[in-house]
Amino acid sequence: MTGKLRILIVVVPVIALLLAVVLVPRSAMAGVVGIAQASPPTDASATFTQTEITDLEISFAGPNVILEQTHVGTVSGTLSGSCEESIRVVIHPNGRFNAQGTNTCDFTVEGKSGVVELVIVTTGQIVSPDTAIFAGNAVITGGTGELSGLRGVFKLEGIVDIPSGLSTVTYSGQIHFHP
Repeated sequence: MTGKLRILIVVVPVIALLLAVVLVPRSAMAGVVGIAQASPPTDASATFTQTEITDLEISFAGPNVILEQTHVGTVSGTLSGSCEESIRVVIHPNGRFNAQGTNTCDFTVEGKSGVVELVIVTTGQIVSPDTAIFAGNAVITGGTGELSGLRGVFKLEGIVDIPSGLSTVTYSGQIHFHP
């Protein structure tokens, strides 16, 4: 066998395989080669109503006030259930604040149940002695049970009742199930 013939015997099947992968739509290949696909994104919205502060620590860094807070509440909407949120809020002397935290939620979504974790980042402003407003983003970073493949990204807006320290947050975005 000549060198050119050996190269053709090896190269031709490889080229045919590459062409098949490139030219055949993924949806057609899914049933043949078992390619898993995520569900299409769907719109999702929810309202998180905090009902109780379970832990609060206050400290100072220069002129800034730092709140380390854990609270619980209920969620209604596309995502429904209960949540516990641990959040760190830094309040600056001008009344602006930034916060980041994690929500761990027992959710039901599209009839499926499990625990979901969201990471939250917000910025806001104290607008009166009794009220603060904020906005930001939340990302579903993982889940368990039937929600182990749930992923999502949300914009959020909220209002804080300063005397009670509790807030109501509206989420809107998209979710999908990842295989």
